[in-house]
Amino acid sequence: MSPTDGRPWQELPQVRLTGKGRRWRKTGHPWVYRDDLAGPVGVPPGELVAVLGPTGDFLGQAFYSAASRIALRFVTRGEEVVDREFWAARLEEALAYRERVAPGAEARRLIYGEADGFPGLVVDAYGPHLVVQSLHPGPERLLPLFLELVTSRLAPASITLRHDAEVRQLEGLPQEVRTVQGELPERLEIREGGLTFLVDVRRGQKTGLFLDQRENRLAARSYGRGEVLDAFAYQGGFGLHLAAAATRVTLVDSSAAALEVARENALINGLENIIAIRENVFHFLRKAVKEGRRYDTIILDPPAFAKSRQDRPGALKGYLEINRQALELLSPGGCLITCSCSYNLREEEFLDLLRQAAQTAGRELRMVERRGAARDHPALLSLPESLYLKCFILQAPP
Repeated sequence: MSPTDGRPWQELPQVRLTGKGRRWRKTGHPWVYRDDLAGPVGVPPGELVAVLGPTGDFLGQAFYSAASRIALRFVTRGEEVVDREFWAARLEEALAYRERVAPGAEARRLIYGEADGFPGLVVDAYGPHLVVQSLHPGPERLLPLFLELVTSRLAPASITLRHDAEVRQLEGLPQEVRTVQGELPERLEIREGGLTFLVDVRRGQKTGLFLDQRENRLAARSYGRGEVLDAFAYQGGFGLHLAAAATRVTLVDSSAAALEVARENALINGLENIIAIRENVFHFLRKAVKEGRRYDTIILDPPAFAKSRQDRPGALKGYLEINRQALELLSPGGCLITCSCSYNLREEEFLDLLRQAAQTAGRELRMVERRGAARDHPALLSLPESLYLKCFILQAPP
């Protein structure tokens, strides 16, 4: 039977949970770990299964993974038949939501995995060009259907698969980057908040841009002034937005390729007060502190230091160091815009770390804004892992 043919849950392969697994499921978390399965599961990866409690009570329908530690990702809580019409309705809901929260945005996320009821699937739009990431065997099996649905609904100029995320390896899925429909230019030009950004969909970070930071980049413009330091600048997303109100913007990143795009972004936007420095940010900050430099606005947007629980000790030390040094460089009355995209670092832990950094640097700070991912990246309260991005805008009183 085709994976797109809907069947009542009674006709699906059945997977039973242990008592512990059933209690975990009752919390609403959409994942079930392999240790919580009552026994071996003899179905292909990506199969839709009916999930039962230890006494046979129905708990929902889920995609099964044979490789990952996360064995089940729930698709429904109820008894809906999961067929083409089911997925088409969920797509319509996802698109309608984006029209409410990100109307007119040229670059935005259209489908965000579990938050939109598509576990393991990401779809981003860069103008008329779509980028798709299948991160689980479930959407991988249904990919022809999903591509058909988005094509029918959106008529994209191109669709590119960015199947090079590390998580695919954990799921036993192959790595590839491939344009499967239409023609994709070498680079796209995307407008964001009045600026133009060059996007390399095939080779850029994530799917080309850090779309989750879009609203934070726009919010940051209100605080840019004087000497601006954009650390871990990548292609200058934050710094370029602050340039109009700044005396000078210094971009620091270890990637020569990213900084070259940042320079091009500055050029096409007519921004002449941008300096790009290729250097390890930790080294740059230490040297700047020794030299007694001062900045009126500092942005810290590092990569995830804590990709796993084992990374946490080193990550905490790293976050503490860069924030302490940034505060030593911050002018009186200046603003620090500091971020963490490590979901293994909870928001309250990050705030506590910032308190420690301020205390060590001998600075007082006041909270101006407390932000997260852009609204087209909605988080599920039942999935703490989706509350990964933290962005705090802090000010040192004059």
